[in-house]
Amino acid sequence: MRICIINPFYDDVPTTDLEVTGRYRRIEALAPALARRKHEVAVVQAFHRDHTEQRNDVEFRYTRVPQRSAARLKGGIFGVDLLARGNITRLVEAAADFVPDAVHMSGVTLLQPLAEIAEWCAKTGRPLTLSYHGGRPRRTPWLLPIQRRLLERCHGVFFTTPAHARAWTAAGLLRPEQVFPCMEVSSTFAPANREAARRRTGISGHPVFAWNARFTRRKDPVTAIRGFAAIRKRWPAAKLHMIYVSNEWEGEVRRAIAEHGLQDAVELRGRIAPGAVEDFMNSADFLIQTSLYEVNSFAVLEAMACGVIPVLTDIPPFRAMTDGGRLGALFPVGDHARLAEGALAIDPANIEGLSRKVREFFEQALSYDAMARLYEAAFARAHRAEYSVAAD
Repeated sequence: MRICIINPFYDDVPTTDLEVTGRYRRIEALAPALARRKHEVAVVQAFHRDHTEQRNDVEFRYTRVPQRSAARLKGGIFGVDLLARGNITRLVEAAADFVPDAVHMSGVTLLQPLAEIAEWCAKTGRPLTLSYHGGRPRRTPWLLPIQRRLLERCHGVFFTTPAHARAWTAAGLLRPEQVFPCMEVSSTFAPANREAARRRTGISGHPVFAWNARFTRRKDPVTAIRGFAAIRKRWPAAKLHMIYVSNEWEGEVRRAIAEHGLQDAVELRGRIAPGAVEDFMNSADFLIQTSLYEVNSFAVLEAMACGVIPVLTDIPPFRAMTDGGRLGALFPVGDHARLAEGALAIDPANIEGLSRKVREFFEQALSYDAMARLYEAAFARAHRAEYSVAAD
């Protein structure tokens, strides 16, 4: 099958091509995973210059279009940005030149490119699927019928869990059979020897806990500190090492550390180089994440790819990532006592065995190869449905 993945958005100050533009790393990894399944794959990526290259058995077609914000690509108040229409046409032309059997677009809320791409797919009898990537349906009354008409043309939308699709099905914009549960992102990290990784990172503790998230209210790092304080009472040699790219709540975190006397047990590393994150994860036994809500989580997936045992809030994406809590521990949002109970219920003598199970589950259900299998099945089903209609 010839599969074309279209990403109509790019950052306002892109530095180089797709492979180092972190926002699009899922496409950089998913496309080759589909190619490994013997499909011909092309990626059409909006960009600041025209450029085509073959990489990892995938043809990347960077197509020069003016940079537009996500708000502009959503079509503004009217759902249509007439000034952007010609830009989207260039993406459609690049995709059409590949002559795909199936088309996939990133971003279900981006009405402007969706309108152009859905119209082209409908006219040419090509099945179209979308991936969610966050956002909610537009509430403006006159945009509801536009959204409904566009989404009717789609064979399905990939959501991390059915819970993420609830607003769309409740608004009558998607039918339940159009919802395809699937991780939207994954990781290419791999497990490495823990002791060797710790020598490289200088991380210590028995066991080692890690945090990789922003210091914001939504990530709730103070609950993590309080939970770790309770863990430390039972496991006095435990240490928590925290990396983060924004620090709005750093003051609250430092106060919580001081309140619980954890100055020698919690290390605030702040931002580290992207290339150092894999070693950081491979230095840990447990990952703590206390998010109030998420669409998905690169951090959790990167940790699980390294066999790190997850201790996470009980929210839909984390439930899916842990096989319903079978791997690691889930606890109610904001409940530091249950966080500690969940971690302490794991026997430290079983960390190595549970780590292997985490990695095995990641490979089977959460990896890019696992995603590619689900995408392949959805494309094949959509392809059969499209050509069945054409035959009738």
